[in-house]
Order: sequence, then structure tokens, then C-alpha cells
Amino acid sequence: MNVKKLDERLSVTAQPSIEDINVLAEQGFRTIVSNRPRGESEDQPDMQALKDKAEALGMVWHEIPVKPGEYSQADIESFAETLQSSPAPILGFCRTGKRVAHLWAYSQAPHRPVSELMDAASAAGYDLTPLRGSLEQQASKQ
Repeated sequence: MNVKKLDERLSVTAQPSIEDINVLAEQGFRTIVSNRPRGESEDQPDMQALKDKAEALGMVWHEIPVKPGEYSQADIESFAETLQSSPAPILGFCRTGKRVAHLWAYSQAPHRPVSELMDAASAAGYDLTPLRGSLEQQASKQ
């Protein structure tokens, strides 16, 4: 499991296993946000088992399932609200972490410079260059 920090509250990783949930708790994560729809792929771990494990370890669990590249304004606002209201540090995951990075950037664009978001995502291994135009549109929704 390769956890990368996007900002002071949110880190991102690819799909964790049930064993990884223990490690995340040991690392101090207090909230987990899944951006994968349940049953998205045959190799996906049982999401209910992951949720139950996280909650048994005292973590808050949220699911904001989105398909890759399909981010509604409601999804973005839900992600932003979850980041605001959940105890940090927060870990977001999907299959590769890309959806988390995208939702994070869209949710933060009205409040932070797009170039700063792109740099932070790039440092975590996610290229937001194809989203620059839509991120700038999102930024104008302040």
C-alpha cells in the first residue's frame, strides 16, 4: 500500500486490503473515504468487510462511489463536505487513487489556486493536466 499526501487533511492510496485497514489505523488515519462503487470489479475486496473493520477500529467510513471520469457537482460537493466534516487525517481510495485526486482537486478548486492543486497531485503521482480547463471552471464557482 502506497499512501501519498495530497494536503494537510487528505492522503490517497489505491484499493486497500482488509489487512491494510489495520495498518491505516496504526498510522493514525481517523476517516476512510471510498470512491469505488461496490462490485466494480471481480477482484475488489468486500467493501462491507472493509467498512466493518474500519469502524471496529474506531475510524469513520464514507462512500462516495463514482465511475472514473464521471464527477457530478453533487459528488464534488459531497466529497468537499466529507473532507470538511470528518476527523483528520483522512484517507481516500479507489482502484488506483486517481478518482480521489480528481474529486479532491475539484472540491478544492474554488478555494485554492489550480496550479497549487496540480502541483500537489503531481507530487502524489497524479497528472491533472487534462483537467486544467474544468478545474478552472470549477474555481470560478466561488
